[in-house]
Amino acid sequence: MHQEAPRDSEAPQGDHEYTIDQLAARTGVPSRTIRFYQAKGVLEPPKRRGRVAFYDNTHESRLKVVSELQDRGLRLRAIRELILTPDSDNDSIQQWLGLGKRLGNWVDDEPQLLTEEQLQELLGHPPAGTIARLRRNGSIGAEGNGLQMRYLVQSPALLKIAMRLEDAGVSLETSLKFHEILEKHLRRSADEIVEFAIRHIGKGFGRSTRPEDVSRAVECLYPTAPGGDAVRVVFAREIQRAVAEHLTHHTDGASQRRR
Repeated sequence: MHQEAPRDSEAPQGDHEYTIDQLAARTGVPSRTIRFYQAKGVLEPPKRRGRVAFYDNTHESRLKVVSELQDRGLRLRAIRELILTPDSDNDSIQQWLGLGKRLGNWVDDEPQLLTEEQLQELLGHPPAGTIARLRRNGSIGAEGNGLQMRYLVQSPALLKIAMRLEDAGVSLETSLKFHEILEKHLRRSADEIVEFAIRHIGKGFGRSTRPEDVSRAVECLYPTAPGGDAVRVVFAREIQRAVAEHLTHHTDGASQRRR
């Protein structure tokens, strides 16, 4: 229901109090979303004078933090756990956001706009027709014409892997399907790991709730760190298991058909 405008007797006391509509205008967060955040526990309830609710600068700051955390990909449940962490305040949450920026350096794989010569070099000078195939299946995009033609490669690292797989007899189309499968399942795994870690900050994840301590724990998840090696080990083990199971099933089936 739309909030009534305050009467003169209910006007905000001080320069930094706002009605819900004023807060929505200042932050760009719709009024219904502000109410939803309150219901979910990520925003403190407002002060009330009579029938009117008043918000202050702490609500404004919290809304900005929640928006930034959502931009980082955190779900609302994880944001609530982080905000409710003991000793958590806006300063410590800003340190968390700084940690998120540092984690952006984990992936050294930025999109590149390349000339045909540069693309050929990236691909290891592949057989004729390879670039056309990559364009058809959406692995690369083309911009411009003639001598001004440039190729947009969203993930140079993945493209190099695809070319190595093709050398081993795995087609580009199959590589793309592999990537789609991995991305779908690893995204879900990453979400679950992060949400679980946030729920256990200082209680099994990080020596304490201080951002610097949790930062050390998070950085151990990096694929080249000791903890990150778990991804490689688990995935290799599961691939080995799946191949063995399929081969056994295929062999058993072939034996039964020969009988």
